[in-house]
Amino acid sequence: MNFISRFFVKSPSDLLAKGDKYMESDCHYDARTAYEDGLRLCSGKESCGDLNIVFSERIDTANRKLAERNLHEAELAYSRGDTDKAIDHLELVKTLTYDQNLREKAEKLLHIYSPQESVQVEQASVSSCSSCSGSSGSECAESTPSDDSLPPLEYYELLIHQLPVDQYQRYAGLGEDFAYAYIAASRDEHHEALSGFEKCVNFLPCDIYCYEKGKVLHRLGDDHEAEQLLRKAIQVNGSNSLAWMNLALLLREINRFQDALATIETMVTEHIMPEQALLLRADIFEAKEDHEGAVNQYVELLQTPYARTAAEKLYGILLETGRHSDAAVVFKKYLNKSCH
Repeated sequence: MNFISRFFVKSPSDLLAKGDKYMESDCHYDARTAYEDGLRLCSGKESCGDLNIVFSERIDTANRKLAERNLHEAELAYSRGDTDKAIDHLELVKTLTYDQNLREKAEKLLHIYSPQESVQVEQASVSSCSSCSGSSGSECAESTPSDDSLPPLEYYELLIHQLPVDQYQRYAGLGEDFAYAYIAASRDEHHEALSGFEKCVNFLPCDIYCYEKGKVLHRLGDDHEAEQLLRKAIQVNGSNSLAWMNLALLLREINRFQDALATIETMVTEHIMPEQALLLRADIFEAKEDHEGAVNQYVELLQTPYARTAAEKLYGILLETGRHSDAAVVFKKYLNKSCH
């Protein structure tokens, strides 16, 4: 992946000399860039001889120097009371080097600097999200905790405010019985929710009835019936974005990747939650271990409102596949991190 265009091509020996000069001046990031350009020029060329090895060793040295600098900057930031900045520097250390001593020191400082409360909150958030199987991305990302102190209809209003605007307007006028069934579904009171939806079946829009019932059946493990209901919801109302997204999620979850990708392709073509659909497509590529496909898809999403989510996922894949330099670029540019 080319994150930065190169306009002036030099010989490998020129780039080696340039990198060495930067290293002498402690400009380690610029040195690494020169060495990487040199290694790229040498790729597949027998005439470069041992330069491939030299460039690789120089890149490792530059990365280690950058890691040492980030450790120092982390300690300085922490001494100034800027804990977030310190943590940013320490996280970057782990992307820069395999040096065990430096990585262990970064981990130790991260443990000291990271507020324990925020760690607990993050863990709670992740575990609660794992139960969102079959819900739309927006529902899972912004789930509303149950609040028994609120009157039920006020709580229902909070819940449906998380829906896409067009769907919120539809759900706002569905009546009290549906509201109670919807609340039951949100609390995983599955059988009560199903009973409630059956009571409303005669006056509910068919696509909403099928979608809501299908979502609950999926949570109960009846994926076949859930799929049929979601497809019926789409057949009745092809613009029901929630039904489309949940069908794609269901198919992905049961590892029917090709069917899920076909559903996503239609969503993108018809402009139905296209960016959320592309995020799910990238996730499927990742699940299939098509790392290059996932990387390309996340890169495409960096120019959308979902840039941060895409960057976080992209960053993880680049680290996993050993592309530490590219990961550092993403970390700096899209996750508001510093690499100096």
